[in-house]
Amino acid sequence: MIVSCFLRPFLREVRMLPYLMICVSVVFEVFGDTMMKVSDGFRRKLPIVGVVVGYAVSFWMMSHVLLQLPLGPVYAAWTGLGIALTAVVGHFLWNEGFNAKKIIGLVAIIVGVALLKLGV
Repeated sequence: MIVSCFLRPFLREVRMLPYLMICVSVVFEVFGDTMMKVSDGFRRKLPIVGVVVGYAVSFWMMSHVLLQLPLGPVYAAWTGLGIALTAVVGHFLWNEGFNAKKIIGLVAIIVGVALLKLGV
């Protein structure tokens, strides 16, 4: 509540940029996902803080995006971009493989999000 009151003037300006807020939300969500992997099954304490902060900021940003944009396309974009970015992070940080099926799946997610957006 206090944070929302403090940031209210800032949020009025940010409301003009809901798509940027979705992207920032995705980055924090992927950060939370990454910290979950680093936490080693929640055995390591510091990454747990990253999980909580990442998800808290992500959900907070999304709650403000949903004040301005419809749920369906926003949720599709958020999850689709999150899945794609998480796969890329996994590839670069943990050498998780990319094959043709994975790439086709990621392209399908991106095309699906674009089609949902066009339908709005």
